[in-house]
Amino acid sequence: MGANLNQKRISKQQFQWLQDEASCWKDEGIIDSQTQQQLMERYQVEGVTAAEQRYSWSNVLLISLGALLIGGGIILLLAHNWEDFGKATRTVLSFLPLVLAQALCWYGLQYKPKSLALRESGGVLLFFAIGASISLISQTYHIYGDLERFLVVWLLLGLPIVYLLRSATTLILISAVILWLCALEREPYWLFYAVLAPHLYQLYREQSRILLPWSLWFTCIGLLISIVYGSAYYASPLDHWSIYITLALGCTFYALGYWCLGFNCQKFWVNAPVSLGVILIGFVSLMFTWYGRTLPSDLWQVESPMTFNEYMILGFFVLCILTVILFVVRHASQLSAPNWIALSSFVFVILGIIGFYFNTGEHIFVVLSNLYILIGSVLLMFQGIQKTRLMLLNGGLVWFSFLVLFRYFDSDIPFVAKGIIFIAVGAAFIATNIWFQKKQLAKESQV
Repeated sequence: MGANLNQKRISKQQFQWLQDEASCWKDEGIIDSQTQQQLMERYQVEGVTAAEQRYSWSNVLLISLGALLIGGGIILLLAHNWEDFGKATRTVLSFLPLVLAQALCWYGLQYKPKSLALRESGGVLLFFAIGASISLISQTYHIYGDLERFLVVWLLLGLPIVYLLRSATTLILISAVILWLCALEREPYWLFYAVLAPHLYQLYREQSRILLPWSLWFTCIGLLISIVYGSAYYASPLDHWSIYITLALGCTFYALGYWCLGFNCQKFWVNAPVSLGVILIGFVSLMFTWYGRTLPSDLWQVESPMTFNEYMILGFFVLCILTVILFVVRHASQLSAPNWIALSSFVFVILGIIGFYFNTGEHIFVVLSNLYILIGSVLLMFQGIQKTRLMLLNGGLVWFSFLVLFRYFDSDIPFVAKGIIFIAVGAAFIATNIWFQKKQLAKESQV
């Protein structure tokens, strides 16, 4: 009760700084978890109550879903009676959803500029009203075109909504349309993600704790799928490069996450680039333990020639390499052991490029990747125990467990040995977590 009565209001920037510093103090052992919680409860973001924060998180998706259902219902009603309408009536009805959605957005910007729910619902309705109006007018006046052209026009008309309303749901829909275009046509439509960069930067400047994580997650995932899908198909000259492009992109995400959001931002959900980068690094390194994917010496002698999209992906690959190298050079003194473990996976990208010129054998990748995961997972577990960070400890255990799981399907290892190893790893997993929790409770009781 005392903490609530003495609660003080601070700005978003001050609250973010205090939260980051409190996490560092806890990691360094200056304060415990209970003290950290009491300290954070003593302060409140100015102008935003705890109830309003919970409302924003829990209702933004529901309101956006409601807007989608309303828009879909209107389109279904119009489609059911469409043939009974004349050309003039069809024209009016084609623009009616667009006008109503624009009116809702204008009302939100004019009278409720701080209403996140109104911005999200208005943005979603306007985005789908644009698509509906384009398709209905085309059908009414027999303006024929293909799906690709329709999606490009819809995308270009929908992009301003992201900047005018700062709607995270609309940004997700924009990312989905870009991904759809990349899957439909193997063209560099993924370059549209660069148009979203100023919006993400503005959210970063505003320290938006709700919109920024959502936007970063879906933008990074969309860019990842678009790039990998554009290179990983059998007829592409970049087919053999796709695994290295994925790993380089994962390392780039990891580097940019810390470079832009800071080394203190370590929460899984908040720092989307770092979290996605860790997932990609762990996944690709496990793939190398199963087989080594080396680049063939006759890379350029495939049947399909290089297209503009593939040249752009290759240039993006080079940019990723330069970004990771520059990050390591500029922030080498700030990198901790877990950072070095993650970024050392970049060696496999270099080995892949070297293998293209010197025809490196696949067994080198298999041996080195197994050693990399074995050593890296043990170091992560050691760091988790030393710094009292359960996420690092469990991350190392999970990574090592996947390595054991991959070896379970390896026919070169006897079944008895596999069974013993699985039992030992499972017991170590449970025992380590129990020991860790007891150690943490004992440490808190002594304070």
